[in-house]
Amino acid sequence: MQPTTNQQRFLRATAILTAVYLCAVFFALPLVFSNFYFNITETKQTFFMVASGAFVLLLLFARIAFLPDYGVGARRVPPHPAALALCGLFVVSVVGALLSRYPDDVFWGQNNRYQGLLTLFAYALVVLVLSRRKVDLRWPERALALGAALVGLLGLLNHFGADPLGFTENLRKSDQGRFLSTIGNADFYGSYLVMAFPATLGVFLHAKTLRGGVLSGLALVCVSFGALVAGSDSAALGLLAGAVVFPLALFTDARAMRRLPLGWGIFFLCAFVFGLLSRRLPSATYLSYFTTLVSRPAVALPLAAVMLLLWRLPSRRPERLPNRKRAYGISLAAALALGLLALVLLNTALKNLPLGGLDRYLRFSESWGTDRGKIWVFVSRFYASLPTAQKLFGAGSGALFHADALRPLFSDASLDTAHNEYLQYLVTNGALGLLCYLAALGFALRSGFSRCAAQPASRGLTVAVAAYAAQALVNIAQPASTPLFFVLLGVLVSRVEPPARPPDETTLP
Repeated sequence: MQPTTNQQRFLRATAILTAVYLCAVFFALPLVFSNFYFNITETKQTFFMVASGAFVLLLLFARIAFLPDYGVGARRVPPHPAALALCGLFVVSVVGALLSRYPDDVFWGQNNRYQGLLTLFAYALVVLVLSRRKVDLRWPERALALGAALVGLLGLLNHFGADPLGFTENLRKSDQGRFLSTIGNADFYGSYLVMAFPATLGVFLHAKTLRGGVLSGLALVCVSFGALVAGSDSAALGLLAGAVVFPLALFTDARAMRRLPLGWGIFFLCAFVFGLLSRRLPSATYLSYFTTLVSRPAVALPLAAVMLLLWRLPSRRPERLPNRKRAYGISLAAALALGLLALVLLNTALKNLPLGGLDRYLRFSESWGTDRGKIWVFVSRFYASLPTAQKLFGAGSGALFHADALRPLFSDASLDTAHNEYLQYLVTNGALGLLCYLAALGFALRSGFSRCAAQPASRGLTVAVAAYAAQALVNIAQPASTPLFFVLLGVLVSRVEPPARPPDETTLP
């Protein structure tokens, strides 16, 4: 039935515009480049800003073209708390910018990986706009999976020395080992794959047709190989976080929960094949300890066998599955608390206990995490030295860069970020800004998990947000993946449109 009122026409137009915008950002942002690695940050920043600005303007034009019908008021939708929290973050950042000693840096954020006032405004605006729209995720999530598959394939080729696009031709020899695909730095590449893997796995888990299962399975294979070549321990942290959180999104769907071991079985089979290839082909980029461990045949094959066996085992009393969600959540929280307690003890009372190869991960020092320990100590001291107003509202974008310029921490590099997104928000946006950011993240995750039962397409995206939040503990906010994170926040708090019934095809078990 064709729309007969202006409001119906407006809603149809906005639904199309929203789907096109999400498809464009999810698919093109990871792939877009103009001068290979040499301006990749600026290129992706420009693409996101232009796409987001065009999206908002077209929504305004649609409202003008289809004014509300006479005598019929448009339904008022209260703003989502996550959107309000991000608006609060922007307001706090404006106050911090006024207090900043370096006002030339605060707008563009050129000394903060372009995470300045303009970017924070765009994030808040996109989340606010998406929170008021109904979103059909069928095509956007497919676009995300397809883009991730292409990024992962190119990353795999780059690891084994193949460079079909010529990205590494003019790089210094010392840089070639840590640049991958169309993303750039291995940490940036890892932060993207941390979101892309759960999202692609989510598509595979809720595929209902044979064709959809095969295509999403192929995408999962490509993204699995791409995740394996991410030479960043932050990627391993995000993937592990996603692995333990994923069941929370599936307890209402016994069919998807049963298929979850199959998805991980595919990942470990890819790890096994990758291990075999690594023995015969030269490696051009670095690998993380996690990949080196999991790709060993003695590790990958048993894990793959266990996962495939769990998949084939008959499910017992699936109707009881939803009742186990609370117990799993409590167990997860308890395990996290025990893990934190163990870290504290290993760095205090048990600091002399030998840990072997795990010492580099579990014992904190200035050299921990490629000198992240030294950076965090420096950042903490800098924050403590700020006046009270800047502690609350932030020292502004670029403050850390200029503090390092006065007393350089490293002789061969400038420090512009804390290598911990939460510490970075604390310094640049203050305690109030960090609280706003954490509130937005919490509200978005709560919204995402609450809709997992009714909206299968939101499951992988919800876990992607949780995985990004975990890897952000040791990584950097930047234009290659952080905009996707905020768009996902907007999707999780949107008014979701129920998907249409799939066509009659051969269904998957």
